[in-house]
Amino acid sequence: MNKKKRMNKGQAALEYLTTYGWAMLAGVIAIGALGYFGFLSPTKLLPSNCNFGPQLECVEYRLVINGANARADLIFRNNFGKPINITAVGNDAAGTTTPALPLTIDAGVKQEIRINLSNPNDYSKGDKREAHITVRFQRADIDGSPTHNITGIVFTIVQDMP
Repeated sequence: MNKKKRMNKGQAALEYLTTYGWAMLAGVIAIGALGYFGFLSPTKLLPSNCNFGPQLECVEYRLVINGANARADLIFRNNFGKPINITAVGNDAAGTTTPALPLTIDAGVKQEIRINLSNPNDYSKGDKREAHITVRFQRADIDGSPTHNITGIVFTIVQDMP
């Protein structure tokens, strides 16, 4: 009788562990499937963003691709209170822009700049990607003014080039 009582306790413990083991295995498989199909991708959950600081405000932005070419289309607003000359762009950018540099932006004025990106293979349509862009500028109203750099990040969904 004593031996049978001990076997019942052992069987109950084994059934308890087995039941919860299967439940945990099902949970791990479900989380793995969600991750595999991209439902748990953090880049899809984060909002699109363009940040070059408050003085060189990024009003509108997009990342576009067309075959072997990728570019960032940005509209900047000059909030410095003085006109600036953008003299160069760099980092992820190939350095070629439309319109050509140097480019003067008057105080409070918006200006569209299209910047070719140096690694177009890193971008594919529909993916959310980020581009790090450094803008080199100086004050336009003073000859020989010092050069400054602003590094910004554009993080958005890559679109087809129009």
